[in-house]
Amino acid sequence: MKKILLSVLSAIFLILSFPKTSLWFLAWISLVPLFLAIQNDASLKPLKSFLYGTITGLLANLGILYWLVPTFSAAGETKFIGIFVLLLLSLYLALYYGLFCLFYSLLTTYYLPLTAFIWVSLEFLRTHLFTGFPWAQLGYSQWNNLPIIQISEFTGIYGVSFLVVLVNLIIVKIIKERTLKCASTGFLLILICLIFGFYKLKNPITLKPYNSKTISILQGNIDQYKKWDETYKREILDTYTKLATRPSSLVPDLIVWPESSVPGFLKNDKNLYDWISDIAKKTNTHHLVASNDYRDGNLYNSAFLVSSDGKIIDEYSKNHLVPFGEYIPLRNFLSKFIKVVNEIGEFSAREKYNVLNSSAGKLGVNICFEAIFPNEIRKSVKNGAEIIVNLTNDGWYLKTSAPYQHFTMNVFRAVENSRFVVRAANTGVSGFIDPAGRAKSKTKIFETAVLSDKLFALKHITFYTKFGDIFAYLCIVISIILLTFRKKFDKI
Repeated sequence: MKKILLSVLSAIFLILSFPKTSLWFLAWISLVPLFLAIQNDASLKPLKSFLYGTITGLLANLGILYWLVPTFSAAGETKFIGIFVLLLLSLYLALYYGLFCLFYSLLTTYYLPLTAFIWVSLEFLRTHLFTGFPWAQLGYSQWNNLPIIQISEFTGIYGVSFLVVLVNLIIVKIIKERTLKCASTGFLLILICLIFGFYKLKNPITLKPYNSKTISILQGNIDQYKKWDETYKREILDTYTKLATRPSSLVPDLIVWPESSVPGFLKNDKNLYDWISDIAKKTNTHHLVASNDYRDGNLYNSAFLVSSDGKIIDEYSKNHLVPFGEYIPLRNFLSKFIKVVNEIGEFSAREKYNVLNSSAGKLGVNICFEAIFPNEIRKSVKNGAEIIVNLTNDGWYLKTSAPYQHFTMNVFRAVENSRFVVRAANTGVSGFIDPAGRAKSKTKIFETAVLSDKLFALKHITFYTKFGDIFAYLCIVISIILLTFRKKFDKI
């Protein structure tokens, strides 16, 4: 019973580490109770360690991802379906916790902190397996711990996860061996990362003021039930017309609209095209407008760059689609049990990371879900993007913690690539994030707003942008060596 309570305590700490509460400091001790529960002794076998890890993972993900239930309700499904999906996804994610604890119990006979490499390896697997779902990886809990996350420009999010797990492991080893000898190397690494982080924060990238560009974000705050209802089309058009043409002391070089802001198909509907064209001409600036697109028999989730003379000059279509949101795995089977499956259109993906050349600089555009995949954002920057732009519609999440969780993952995309991030969300959170991960300005959720700020189109390429997830691959190699030769390590 004591071991179960320790597993539950770890889950509570993990939940509180993420938004909305964002008690990031709890993450540094969050796994200590779990690790104490699975200390390798004669009475605890690896499969029991797997069980305790799975309990922690299941409860933690239920608490972090609870918003799935109201999200499914917003889509017209029953709470039962939402609860079922939440349980299924949380259980799947819990298996990674269980696997880590299983490996941990096998490897604690020698230098225990090395198992932090295994944690990162499992997070990397989770990012890519079955199209990937890296939401709420441990490193994301540190989004507002700015000094420590600066290492992301070398390691990506995985380096931050590594440090958090490493500290948890060191604390457990100190408790177990009642000595500080094992802590010196680990804490020295943390100290080096902090020194680098504080130095970077105090010495930001500086550019002359005349290089700055003004970008405006439109947050239309359109309710989900109105977005595709023809009855409300005029209301939506009027809302965005007022926002786009609202007088401002900052004259924008670019106006950014959120995902699916246009109530229809921009390129296929002449009236909508003329409407956007007229706004672009009146404002005399470029607009990045999100709209669904239908061509060659395929449906795309797209964004169009409209010039100041009202013409579409470039476009981007989403690469990484949302399972069960934009495409349905096993559609024919699942449609028998979940009615909304029959109502969801099947979107197509574009295998292209093109950069849009706007009046504010070269834009690396990503749509909604894509922002949580660091390697995909990196590709657009490597291809020349000077500003990262995330267009999303978080209205499905209602007033839960999900909009905040989604926003904070963009903080890491900024740091990893040393780029400003512009985020336009239908119902919020919209905002501007600087290359060090600071939110320069942001909106509240479910408010109609125009947000403007000055930023720079940057060209500097970070280590992570250039080389990608090399740190994660290194962790995988070390993990394989540890697990393969663990018996030989026991004799050292």
